[in-house]
Amino acid sequence: MTFAVLARKRRRQLSPPSPPIAPKRASQMIVPPLPMTPPDPDADPIANINPSIPPMDTVVHVIATEKAALANLERIYTTDTLSRENMERAVERVARTINIGGKLVICGVGKSGKIGEKLVATMNSFGIQSCFLHPTEALHGDLGMIRLNDTLLFITFSGKTSELLVLLPHLPPTLPVIAITSHMQPSSCALLSDSDIRDTILLPAPVHEREEVSFGLPAPTTSTTVALALGDALALAIARKLHTVPGRGPAEVFKGFHPGGAIGAAFASSSSPSPSVTPSLSSVSSTATSLSSATSNAGPTQANCLNPLPQSSHQKLISSLATPYSSIPIISYHTVPYSEIRIADALAAAVRCPEAAFWVLVTPSHLLTPRVLRRLAKTRDPGVKFGDFESESHDLFRKNWIHVPKSSTIADVRQILNGIDSTSRGREPTEKSARHTRNRVVALMNDKSEDDLFGFVEEREIPQ
Repeated sequence: MTFAVLARKRRRQLSPPSPPIAPKRASQMIVPPLPMTPPDPDADPIANINPSIPPMDTVVHVIATEKAALANLERIYTTDTLSRENMERAVERVARTINIGGKLVICGVGKSGKIGEKLVATMNSFGIQSCFLHPTEALHGDLGMIRLNDTLLFITFSGKTSELLVLLPHLPPTLPVIAITSHMQPSSCALLSDSDIRDTILLPAPVHEREEVSFGLPAPTTSTTVALALGDALALAIARKLHTVPGRGPAEVFKGFHPGGAIGAAFASSSSPSPSVTPSLSSVSSTATSLSSATSNAGPTQANCLNPLPQSSHQKLISSLATPYSSIPIISYHTVPYSEIRIADALAAAVRCPEAAFWVLVTPSHLLTPRVLRRLAKTRDPGVKFGDFESESHDLFRKNWIHVPKSSTIADVRQILNGIDSTSRGREPTEKSARHTRNRVVALMNDKSEDDLFGFVEEREIPQ
């Protein structure tokens, strides 16, 4: 009995505690001084690693550092021949992509991806069709958004982002690739290593010093600043390359795509017609001499046809019926032959620009009205090119547009159209002339120049 009790007591005894482990003393790291950028001779370099540094000193240091990074980027694109040539190639490549109905696909990860999303918004506001592709989502189905006539823009500071390297083999080998990266030579950039089989363009965006040197940690700061600045520069250069038609420059395109917010309100107030302007038929006649002379040459019987229209419903400006020229997509600025453009290209342009209400300019001189475009969609195969069938049946050439000032009233324009009809009544009608009469389009001008267009109106939309 005693033995059993003693045995239980021995089993209850706790094992002696482990000897205490003396904590290891952390070795003190010697952090190198963090100089101001540009150098500040009056500043204490050790203060940069002091956690008690005043906040405003940090703010000024960051701003000065990023300013220096942008100055370095400006120097590169001012003096480096390869960088300048590559930027020109990139502008030409994207402009050609847009002109043939393609789009710019921008791809990046992390902070570079955020920069890419911002550039997509900027490009689209300039009429440069763009979209963002996340490389991981691309491998799970989003590769379907890429077409063979697109161009891809990678944004990666390192040039070797693993997600982008995994995506690259799954892209069509004929797809042009542009890369905004820190590398100055394509040979040092892993993403451009297959440049022998792929059309690649390097856009260098290095920083003047590493971010861990500038700020004590490798947080994307100066690298994202230079990438964003270079992307903005690329966007504006492409817009100026694309939009060269008078009255349809980058400013007008941006205005058409930005009707909302403070920017849209400012545009609306600046374009409101002045109440002091009193349009008259004489002003219409002075800028459309050929049309007014046709009216003045009409005989007494014909002149009676030009009776004044009811003032209550016809004194509105013709511009109130117009579709703005700045909102109408132009498929090709003569870089692609008119005869090579397909009906599908016109339909795609109309879908991308809903504010144009199905008006499309195949070229700056070849117009498709909504009615004609809808008829083509119903009666023709989308793959048919405009050069494959009779052009007079589907488009309106610039020479056939009826030009009037945008300050004209609806009554003024209706009288001009009636005058043209009255002068042609004595002529033998042809199928071509009858078709042209049915499809007549009034082109509104901002001033006396026929090249400074404001918008278009189909005759059938103008009240009798």
